[in-house]
Amino acid sequence: MSCSSGSKIPEDADPENPLWHFACRFWESPRAQEMCLELQSRGWSVTRILCAIWLASSGYRFTGRESRSVTDWRSQVTGPLRSARKYITKTNPHTAMVRECIARSELEAERVELALAYQSLVSDTNTGSSEEPTASLARNNLLAAAPEGNMDNGTGRLLDTLARELSILAKGDNGPC
Repeated sequence: MSCSSGSKIPEDADPENPLWHFACRFWESPRAQEMCLELQSRGWSVTRILCAIWLASSGYRFTGRESRSVTDWRSQVTGPLRSARKYITKTNPHTAMVRECIARSELEAERVELALAYQSLVSDTNTGSSEEPTASLARNNLLAAAPEGNMDNGTGRLLDTLARELSILAKGDNGPC
């Protein structure tokens, strides 16, 4: 990756956007965290999951399409940071500080990724509103976010749980994180 590649990131991609605030609130649920991380271990993008769920919470469909800036950022920045963090064992005191720094950088990279996704989603004229119940819309949006069309029953249960978590969040406090 060249040093100038960061210039491809729009300067108006605001990391303090409604999608980020929603992600913070949603992540407060240990169950949602667990489901998202399990899906990530199965090849899913947590950013795509959060986009799908956020759109459903607002009554919008997720097409599953992403802007090139989001996918490029994920493959060039977020993904490599995640790989580096996972490579370093949690139990080695000699590498704990490095792992911690990488984990913080990974979180900031995810924040930028969500800023790019937000910018793309709000300008996407193909994201239509829906009258579907939130849980049903969330499930359909999650299916659009899937890395592949085929999924096993376990993945389906994870999606159902995430849809229920969204319903719980929708009934609770929606203040900023």
